[in-house]
Amino acid sequence: MKKILLILVVIIFSGCQTTKNVTGTKSKFKIGENSVNILSGKFLQSYSDILSGKVPESKIITGKLYLPKACSAQKMPAVIIQHGSGHPKIAWYKKLAKVLNENGVIALVPDSMTSRGITETSKDQSKLSKATRLYDTFSAFRFLQEIECVEPSRIGITGYSFGGIIARDSVEKVLADKLGNGFVYKASLPVYPSCQANFKNTLPTNTKVHLLLAELDDYTPASYCIEDTKIKKTKGWKIDVTVFEGAHHGFNHEWKPKYFSNAWTFGDCRKIFIDDEGYEFSQKYNVSTKDGWRKYIGKMAKNCGRKGVTMGGSKELSKKTIDLTIQFFKENL
Repeated sequence: MKKILLILVVIIFSGCQTTKNVTGTKSKFKIGENSVNILSGKFLQSYSDILSGKVPESKIITGKLYLPKACSAQKMPAVIIQHGSGHPKIAWYKKLAKVLNENGVIALVPDSMTSRGITETSKDQSKLSKATRLYDTFSAFRFLQEIECVEPSRIGITGYSFGGIIARDSVEKVLADKLGNGFVYKASLPVYPSCQANFKNTLPTNTKVHLLLAELDDYTPASYCIEDTKIKKTKGWKIDVTVFEGAHHGFNHEWKPKYFSNAWTFGDCRKIFIDDEGYEFSQKYNVSTKDGWRKYIGKMAKNCGRKGVTMGGSKELSKKTIDLTIQFFKENL
């Protein structure tokens, strides 16, 4: 009798410790953190490559997929977290992903840098183009759609700084129609993005968009985003902003604001337009991505770029960012 009871106890406790697997993209993923490979493409020069239908040579990028426990039993919403010019391995993205999981949301952090041999781009933005980052984002979007417990119509996106640009541009209709596989992001939360470059003839998707901005941002000035939001509202966009008073770029981090002397900003370059073909151009400096991304960034840096920005936040602002993120996606996914 004792032997039977012992066997039963072992079976019960073994069952409690079993890791459930989730099917997706011909792979088995465990509940919690997973290292993943995502099929994307090599370097693209500008959005014109995307709009013209150019298919880049294949490139595998890596990422981290975070699955909540309920993923093994039901369809769930998901959020793509786009990193900024710093490396995606910084602690913030993992922290945010885990909080999303705790609130019933799957999280995916694509890594556009590691497989390309890049560690950061703040000192040289020519290393990684917007078009390449956007292509990676929609590759991650399609990757999520193949995971069994993801509800394809309930995928959102958030991004920080450069990643915020991607979160914002990914819901431009012309780009979403080209790369969205028949779907669009249901909600987008760009955090302190640069809003200087905008489609001259912007068209909305049905996506709810909300920007989190820093009042004292000298890296990606909030004023451009506030002005562009007003314009987009007249064009039918569902878009709003929240400005963190007294905050600097990177306010979601708990460390105090500090000066980064080698980070390039183009905040003094005035408004930049993206034409119907997808080329980005500065009328003031007569510079365009028709010359290629690297030459474009080099010329803009020479004409109006400058080094030196302030970044950092506080525990209070970090918590506020988390709280607003969770609230936004709960209400809109």
